[in-house]
Amino acid sequence: MKKIFLYCFDKWWILPLFSAMLFALFFFFDEIWLLLAGFLFITASVIYQLINKRWKLGCLTGAIMIVYLCLSIVWFILQFIFPNENIIHHRYAKRYENRKEIQNIIGVEIPKFKVVDSRLIYMHGIDFEFEVQSKIEFETFPDDNLFGELDSICRLQVPQEPNKSSSFFYYSLECIGRCWEKNGNEYKYSRETDFGEKFLHSTDAYFYFTITKGSKTAKIRYGNY
Repeated sequence: MKKIFLYCFDKWWILPLFSAMLFALFFFFDEIWLLLAGFLFITASVIYQLINKRWKLGCLTGAIMIVYLCLSIVWFILQFIFPNENIIHHRYAKRYENRKEIQNIIGVEIPKFKVVDSRLIYMHGIDFEFEVQSKIEFETFPDDNLFGELDSICRLQVPQEPNKSSSFFYYSLECIGRCWEKNGNEYKYSRETDFGEKFLHSTDAYFYFTITKGSKTAKIRYGNY
């Protein structure tokens, strides 16, 4: 193992090439850890070359690292100005269609589920406005305990002072808003223009979750104003 490790550093081109592969995968999959890993490997290569007084190789590897850095900065700028629909959909679906993240937002536990449909139905790149509509299907029917808990939440009094850590109320533009509402057998969670920014990705974000008693499916809608 040690020989392989030293071989990768002695052959100076191996780590920059490996880093290039990680950067390419980052641009394709939009996974930030790939970008960080790429910089970690090429930075380690630069440090190794300089420590061993291989100045030309150290400077060459450092120049390659700067090129990677510039390409990454250009990519981020282009994504900010001209966001890619597939990347935006993938990025926010990982957050708002994830069971753990949903439970953190809505404040109650829900059964395990699979996403049966998820569509980016609107996007306006300049203002970074977008909306995604999703449908999930639970592995088991939500039980009566869940809906009993939701009934209790819907009866809670709206507090006089905003609590940024509350899953059941949020501080909107002019007042404190109630998140959970009930209409017959339908329970809807709404959170929008949240100035706490604890639960959503920005103050311009919104998240809606609708679950119906007796149904094995639920609807999710989220996006940015």
